[in-house]
Amino acid sequence: MSCADKAENLFRGGLNCAQAVSGAFCEFYNGTSEEHILDLASPFGGGFARKRELCGAVSGMGIAFGILFGTHTADEKMKTYENAAELTDRFISRYESIICSELLEKTPDASITPRNKPISEFEKKEYHWPCIDYVRGAAQLLEQYLSERLPAE
Repeated sequence: MSCADKAENLFRGGLNCAQAVSGAFCEFYNGTSEEHILDLASPFGGGFARKRELCGAVSGMGIAFGILFGTHTADEKMKTYENAAELTDRFISRYESIICSELLEKTPDASITPRNKPISEFEKKEYHWPCIDYVRGAAQLLEQYLSERLPAE
């Protein structure tokens, strides 16, 4: 199962967008528990505390990125920012924004964030569509980023 599928399943299970994206990558975290990640990401849903600012899916992508590629020194900080900005720019290229309130006004193009099946009218309401597309997209982008940077097993 892809990380995008895992993120969608977590989101459909009731987790927020940041939890769904960051939780989808738990298998890569080497010793960090899923419970810890989900706790860490819990306030970041809905644009942090539902304030509709930075997209929670982007925040979840950032949490996962930090666990996987984060640094601990001032000397490394700029390289981390540069790499995280590249990932963020990919999200912006796909969706034109990283601001929750702006994204909520849009209708994502399903062809760039493919799903196994179309979302029903019930699911659109129940699972906060269009957020499910942003959750899948953030997970897809980070998954692609990982495939480019981590050695193949």
